[in-house]
Amino acid sequence: MNGNAEIISLPAVDWGDGDVREITLLELPTPEGLAGLGSAYAGADRVREELALYRRDPEALHTSDTALTIAMSAIDIALWDIRGKEEGRPVSELLGGRKRDRVLAYVTVDLPMTEAKAGDAFEQILRSVVDQGFRAVKLCIEAFGHRDSSLSDEEWDRREARLLAFARNIVGNDIQLMLDVYGSDPNWTPEYDWALKTAKVLEAQDFLWFEEPLSPRAFDEFAQLTKTTDIAIAGAEHFVLSKDFEKVANLQALDILQPDCTRVGGLTQMQNIRTAATENNLHVIPHGWNTAIGLAADLHFQATVNDDRYGMVEFWSHSTITDLLKDKPYALDDEGKIAVPTGAGLGVELDDAFDTWK
Repeated sequence: MNGNAEIISLPAVDWGDGDVREITLLELPTPEGLAGLGSAYAGADRVREELALYRRDPEALHTSDTALTIAMSAIDIALWDIRGKEEGRPVSELLGGRKRDRVLAYVTVDLPMTEAKAGDAFEQILRSVVDQGFRAVKLCIEAFGHRDSSLSDEEWDRREARLLAFARNIVGNDIQLMLDVYGSDPNWTPEYDWALKTAKVLEAQDFLWFEEPLSPRAFDEFAQLTKTTDIAIAGAEHFVLSKDFEKVANLQALDILQPDCTRVGGLTQMQNIRTAATENNLHVIPHGWNTAIGLAADLHFQATVNDDRYGMVEFWSHSTITDLLKDKPYALDDEGKIAVPTGAGLGVELDDAFDTWK
């Protein structure tokens, strides 16, 4: 790679509870005048350091070091973009062949813990999301499972179950619902019995999956929960290294793995993670709280699978997704799906106004 790469800090992303993470965009030029786009959940200085390392030693691209892997994600995604442009083919074709032109988008929505009364804030927020055209919605309910002594366990059971039933009643039966309780929160240790009880409630309300119901490394309990319940159990978004995803897959501790392409080493490692998942009859749905470049990569990645149930991407209405690209390519159609870009490489271009970000 010749020429000066553009390495641009984007607005930091708040993962909740004060967990604010740096995120960086990379524009990587070639001697032939092409440029590949990538992004990573790392600071600009770290991406700059790893790009210098990669230029000295390309074998360093796929490392077993967590911090290196995260920063190298931007480089790997940019290299796939460049390869597609060099060959005149979309990245989805390079990854194994495009099997769909549109991918269902799900949205994650933060909701208050309420008494499930008609017209309350919970209902208003949830209805507004459905009105935007989403046909799959993941609920993050304030303090769900974080019980205090204000109610007995039985009263908490009823309150939580009532709220989940309320959500289903609001959206009807044609909208996919999922629940994320953020079991990786260091200030909360969810218990297996609570997770099992909640999974049964979710099954009764026909939720698609239950996300992070236990602490991330509670492998044995996750495996037990997965085997005991009918609802899909999802997680692993906080893992970075392929070996951790492979461990989860080999233990069949989850039904759905959720790697983030801007953290796990880019599309190359996403492919490796999917291989481990497929060998163990698991599914992969990318974690998507990152950038417009990450979403483009996710769309190409998910376009390569024939999986109508779990073949989806996470869409997040944030400036790093909605304001970066020309022609605003991520519009929902009337089925809540986003078209996979058709151009060479990732098939997206930075908006002309992007100079204001630099």
